[in-house]
Amino acid sequence: MRKPWVFLTYILMAGYLLLAAGAFYWQVGQREALVNHPSNPYRLMEHYRVRRGGIFASGGEVIAESLERENSFERVFGGTSGLAPTIGYFSRRYGTAGMEKAMDDLLMGRRYPGTSIIGRIRHLLSEPASGYDVITSIDLNLQRTVEQAFAGRKGAAVVMEVKTGRILAIASLPGFDPETVDSQWDKIISDVNSPLYNRALAGFYPPGSTFKIVVLAAALADGELDLTSTFDDPGTVTVEGHTIANAGGTAWGPITLLEALAVSSNVVFAETARKIGSDRLLEMARAFGLGRRPPLAGDNVGAGRLPAGVLSQLELAQMAIGQYGLVTTPLQMAMVVQAVANDGLMMEPMLVDAVKGPGEGSRWANRPRPMGYVVGVQTARQIRQAMAEVVTRGTGRSAALRGIDVGGKTGSAENPQGRAHAWFVGMAPVDQPAICLAVVVEHGGSGGSVAAPIARRILAAYFEGAGS
Repeated sequence: MRKPWVFLTYILMAGYLLLAAGAFYWQVGQREALVNHPSNPYRLMEHYRVRRGGIFASGGEVIAESLERENSFERVFGGTSGLAPTIGYFSRRYGTAGMEKAMDDLLMGRRYPGTSIIGRIRHLLSEPASGYDVITSIDLNLQRTVEQAFAGRKGAAVVMEVKTGRILAIASLPGFDPETVDSQWDKIISDVNSPLYNRALAGFYPPGSTFKIVVLAAALADGELDLTSTFDDPGTVTVEGHTIANAGGTAWGPITLLEALAVSSNVVFAETARKIGSDRLLEMARAFGLGRRPPLAGDNVGAGRLPAGVLSQLELAQMAIGQYGLVTTPLQMAMVVQAVANDGLMMEPMLVDAVKGPGEGSRWANRPRPMGYVVGVQTARQIRQAMAEVVTRGTGRSAALRGIDVGGKTGSAENPQGRAHAWFVGMAPVDQPAICLAVVVEHGGSGGSVAAPIARRILAAYFEGAGS
């Protein structure tokens, strides 16, 4: 029989090990959570000592900055309410959200933005009095136009520069005023319109007929079909006992694939999807980034949802018209159009142009980053040709501009909570696109009559009043 002191030794050793494990867990495993917790006294004192860096539009206008007050700094917001869900808020009581959260370490000067070893050493040895400024890609005048174009309706829009992936405007409506977060928190979070919810980055919407761009890409890339391939469209088609109909039940008769996109024929695209097969269609959807979180910093960026596995013929037909378990975000659909507009090369979406040191300090530029080719150059140009027909003589005529060729695709996505969501995605000019966009209006109904005019106004503003 062992002596009692041996058991006591084991008990003490186990106790010390538990204490050590607990200390390791909190000091290493949970370090980041504790350090960044809004109630951390060090963080609270830091907010009184360090001037938080500003967030600026691409033209230098203030979106958010910290102004010195009595023994403290006050965060003021100069952006628009529809931009607020993306920029986020900074509150000593409620913490941070959006870009204010994603870039908190830079804005507070804790993290050095460069790669220089000497710069890193100097940063570690210094006690910053000011954080770094963030220069965004946002064109604040265009941003205002986007929000005005919605005329009080709920929804979202993302406007991108085709060659770089820079986000020029990003609206989530309704938005909020970040300066009122502390005083109006209960009212903001109880608002039935969910102003804190970022519809542009995380709003989940069936894409409706805008998904026909992806179906067309898969069909053309395979080489089995081309824009002149002819179908017979009787207005409805029965798949596994269920009827899929065109809008209004219109029978288009003999119609080419190009014409089918222009008039948004559900019958033809259901048949096209059947010819392609579910494997190839899902592969193309994944190549366009659907069902995957876009590479944009922040925890409010949604991945959407893409059906998995082998689809039945009915499921495949429903997916071909942008329904059946298919959920996308406005940012994702803007990226789909950006790749088509950029001759098949998808770019990472960019919200930050540069990070700048305090005063006249150093500036670190953010460079565009390609993600790879989704489709070949010729396929992308054929899709653009078909999208131009949508606006010239199809469902997207309300997006047309005088003197500038616009390509686009409308969509009316079925919604179990009420009227369909209205979509328009597009780019201009068609031959050498400079800008692309995605617009969705919640419960808007017809994409052609509701979302397309909004897109037209945005495009007109970008091209300095063209078509007005």
